Amino acid sequence: MSVEPRSHILRTISNGIGLRTDWTRERKPREIQGERLPSVLVVTPIYPWPGNPAEGIFVHRQVRNLAQLGHPVRVLAYHPAVPGLPRPLVNMSWGRYHPRWLVREREQDGVRVEHIFFPQRRYDRGDVVPDIVDAASCFIERTPEYRDTDVVYAHWLWTGGAVALGLRERFGWPVAAIARGSETHRWQTVHPHCRTYVERVIEGADLLLANCEHLRSRLIELLPADGSRARVARNGCDHTVFRPALDRERTRRRLGFSPHLEYFLCCATIAEHKGVLDLAHAWRRFSAEHPHWRLIVLGPAPRWQIAREFSRIAGDGAQLRGQTASDRVVTFLQAADAYVQPSRLEGLSNATMEAMAVGLPVVTTSAGGQSELVRDGENGWLVPTSDPAALYQAMDEVVRRPDLAIARRAAARQTIVERFDARREAARLSVRLVGLHAEMAARSTGVA
Repeated sequence: MSVEPRSHILRTISNGIGLRTDWTRERKPREIQGERLPSVLVVTPIYPWPGNPAEGIFVHRQVRNLAQLGHPVRVLAYHPAVPGLPRPLVNMSWGRYHPRWLVREREQDGVRVEHIFFPQRRYDRGDVVPDIVDAASCFIERTPEYRDTDVVYAHWLWTGGAVALGLRERFGWPVAAIARGSETHRWQTVHPHCRTYVERVIEGADLLLANCEHLRSRLIELLPADGSRARVARNGCDHTVFRPALDRERTRRRLGFSPHLEYFLCCATIAEHKGVLDLAHAWRRFSAEHPHWRLIVLGPAPRWQIAREFSRIAGDGAQLRGQTASDRVVTFLQAADAYVQPSRLEGLSNATMEAMAVGLPVVTTSAGGQSELVRDGENGWLVPTSDPAALYQAMDEVVRRPDLAIARRAAARQTIVERFDARREAARLSVRLVGLHAEMAARSTGVA
């Protein structure tokens, strides 16, 4: 399959790599025979790795579900390398060929994963997409197993979708790209190249996906003609893992929770767009009226100034615990008494789905696709964004109306089980990827 570059940016990617790809230029998509499902190459800017096993864990769970359905899956993940990265974390032999990056291969739950690490300064100083495509292409050239790839599935339009389009230019693989929120909501502040690449991916992806109806509407706003092609593909939640604790008191003791206190939990990056300062203001008022409650926030703090401001406003009753391993997140959810998500910008929050699956009473803002999860008055509390007073009132009602909390926590788990089951959502994604592969195979053979 030959695809003409759609922009100067893609031409730069395509022409600047300078690699031999003879075997890929002649390759055509294979027809689906029997029950064989297409082989999927997942391209993602975040994925669990030994230096940060919690990073992008929801991507890994979806990948694992696709593999369990029968798709041959490989993952190509790329990261800014942490300064002083220990040598055992990377395969240094690649440094002989590519002094600008390092590659480490590993297997996770039966899925082969290649991690490409770039120096942090390359991420900080400008456009890294051509470099990522260059590194990935070099690695693919030297790895025969990649020849069986049928579909590239990219997470985030930027940078994942942009990298996938670059790979399509080199190898002819059809591209499915999914929007997750940050690249469409904050493209003017995330990176100077973000908007340009997002537009190119919306125009050029063979299959355009969004993880909720809200983001699909956002894509239509950005590019009406091309955004309307988007289809919804949600992550879902594994409610067999995220479920109420069998022995809640024992779980609380393991975490050192006091039997005389009750706990609100929040899982969020300590950043302005996650609304953590709104939560700090709401908590300051809440804790004054309910001194036997505590707030625990799990999540990384990329800007220490915001973390310090949160602690100053919220007071001693609030704790920042940092990023936590996924198995520990389950434990914290099972031990908590209620959950709050104060986001100003959101796609479809995985953390909110997990809290609902555990059966916690959930307070969340209406940011992004949250209203698709939470129906105010039925399975949780839904409040306006950037409104600490409304956030406080909802949290206060959780405490003062235990009858409502009991009813809504049961409805919350039922919502996840019936409408957001991870395996069922993975099966729907599989159908879309199979359809894309079949369409590309038909085109290559001239079948209408």
